[in-house]
Amino acid sequence: MISVAMKVHTECGTCRLPMPVNTLAREVSCTSCGRPATVAVDLWQALLRHPTYDGPKMLPNEGRSTSTGKLSVTYTRRAATCHGCEKEIPVESIREVRDQATLTCDRCAKRTWVRKVPVELAEALPNITHLVGEDPDPAVTASAGAAEAATFPCPQCGSPVPFDGVNRACTCRFCSASVHVPDEFVYRGRRKVAASWFLCFDPSIAGRAPAAQAVAAGLFDWEDEPPEVAVDADGNLYCATKQGRWFSGKNFEPKFRFDHVLWSVDPLLRVRWIQRGRPRAKRLVLSPKGALLVTVQNKSPQPWLSSETGMPEDGIECAPPGIVEQLGGGDDLTCCVDGSLLILEGNKLRRIASNGVEIPVWPPSASGGHADNGLRGPCELADHPVQMRGGGARVHCGPDGSVYLISWDEIARFDASGRKMYGVAISSDSPVPIYCNLGADVHGNVYLLRHEQLVRISARGEQSVVLESKRDGLPRYNMTLAVCPDGAFWLFGKDGLAWKFGPGGTLLFDSGKEPRPRKSSREDLGFPSDSEFMASFKKACAQQAEQRRREEEERIKIDRRYLAIFVPCIVILLVAPFVLVVWLMIR
Repeated sequence: MISVAMKVHTECGTCRLPMPVNTLAREVSCTSCGRPATVAVDLWQALLRHPTYDGPKMLPNEGRSTSTGKLSVTYTRRAATCHGCEKEIPVESIREVRDQATLTCDRCAKRTWVRKVPVELAEALPNITHLVGEDPDPAVTASAGAAEAATFPCPQCGSPVPFDGVNRACTCRFCSASVHVPDEFVYRGRRKVAASWFLCFDPSIAGRAPAAQAVAAGLFDWEDEPPEVAVDADGNLYCATKQGRWFSGKNFEPKFRFDHVLWSVDPLLRVRWIQRGRPRAKRLVLSPKGALLVTVQNKSPQPWLSSETGMPEDGIECAPPGIVEQLGGGDDLTCCVDGSLLILEGNKLRRIASNGVEIPVWPPSASGGHADNGLRGPCELADHPVQMRGGGARVHCGPDGSVYLISWDEIARFDASGRKMYGVAISSDSPVPIYCNLGADVHGNVYLLRHEQLVRISARGEQSVVLESKRDGLPRYNMTLAVCPDGAFWLFGKDGLAWKFGPGGTLLFDSGKEPRPRKSSREDLGFPSDSEFMASFKKACAQQAEQRRREEEERIKIDRRYLAIFVPCIVILLVAPFVLVVWLMIR
């Protein structure tokens, strides 16, 4: 059984002193002032995301640290041990605990509290079975400490003066003297250090999990901007990325260029196929009939590709790709569950059947032949809309057939017949909200990615924040999103960064923590490395500078020789007429 030792610290919001958190609970008491501090479930989830992901991949006794908000944790992979004598606790004893129990050490008789993962944290700790070594009741511990330091002897009469542990100015009830309680007395014997408590993994979790094949193949080494992405009904991921490589030019000089690559991996990150040398992709559109459409900026889109091989394939019953050739930069499109393309062209909606014929946006039988032609925002739209007002407009079709229309600050959901399910204003703390990425799952939840938060809107229109950039250590800007049908989702950042989270926000994959292959360099082509090239370049520059210095010194010497001859001649020419005149006058 793999186990990870946790040491969690925070700062008390009342006395501002360091506060150990020796239990996984929603409320813990400060061991200094006794005041309770609340730790929300989402904060625990964000803090435990890295220890639960890193644990099986760490070496024995390897330690790491992370922080979330005011919580910080140091975690080490090692066996669960007794706090008294550091003897290892038998794994069989931990597995036998069904709910909670106290295990007694047979060496030092110290008791260790063991319990199963709380229900409210089961999603945050999917592979953890037990928690070992926590404080069983931190409130009782804090109360006992408070009782020990609840009185202070009056400096005048010696009578005990009660105080609450926060207000240090007290009055003796016997002699009425003003008493100031010093900190060293208040906290004497009450301050505790952070003790290790352990996360015990399920026995099925193997240690030193192998690196993901897709990472080892170099697929997560894109340059600069995040890729265009899509996920199909089976959870397979499709990415269009830009990767750089060195090559030998015509005169065998080293050159660096970028290639646009289209690839797909399965849910276990095993490579399905790779297509290189493609034009830069603008959008990836998946059809439920097993086809992939790649649109290209200012060019005709490529034919529908087979999602199994990534190659063009005849006989795919999907709308002709030429239909989307004239779409502008602000237009959007999505593929519905029936294989038709739903296009948002400016403010107008269009639907193209798989045979290339334009059909009504909504089924005539459902709308009774009537559609909402008003130019309104998503919240104001009625049933069966055919146009929409609002900047940053997007359209998306979920795996359950629902259609989502979104502007910068509003979103509306419609069922497959065009009946409106809800329309809500999207809450935002940003003065300029930007919603550029969205996706939906089979449960009717839609995910919106903005510059600092990932927001989930339920099937009934209820909003909740799943991830925050500051709390969860994610980039604030420029990310792309892909949502799996089961509610898991991918986030992609710059320079090969990618994260996969479970439906509850559990970290399932982090490309930044996977071993990557070495990038190609000039040395692979037989050329000197960048450091060697710079060293030789600097040496050549120094030699040229030295050569120029010597030439300058030689030129100065020659000039001096000429001056040594030229100056006396000038003097003689100037003085000679005067001497001649004087000589003639004397004579």
